[in-house]
Amino acid sequence: MSRYFKVVPEGSVASPAASADKFDGAVWQAEMLTRQREDGLRGHRFAYAPGGRSHWHVHTGEQALIAVSGRGLIQWEGLDEPRELQPGDWVHVEPGVPHWHGAADDSFFVHLAVTATGETEWGDPAGR
Repeated sequence: MSRYFKVVPEGSVASPAASADKFDGAVWQAEMLTRQREDGLRGHRFAYAPGGRSHWHVHTGEQALIAVSGRGLIQWEGLDEPRELQPGDWVHVEPGVPHWHGAADDSFFVHLAVTATGETEWGDPAGR
């Protein structure tokens, strides 16, 4: 049986601007863990300037968001107002639930996104 371990030093990964067709405002995305097998685990670090947001999107597999620094927001379908996220908060994102996330208007925000399986289907910009 083969075993595979990969250590990714924080400073070894570029953090380019995230795609303007998926995010509003200043957002940077670092691909920390790439898939090692089809439909495998992947991990990203997102950094948002104040007011930066993802567009609405849906994951076809499970995802966990881990708030690292700053104040963030998340809103999912059926939630009237965005919920605030603080450092140390974890969010379990169920497959198939439309949602968006980003920084509060007065704070930078950094979170990690660990996606277990599946893809991301992108929709409209987040409501403001």
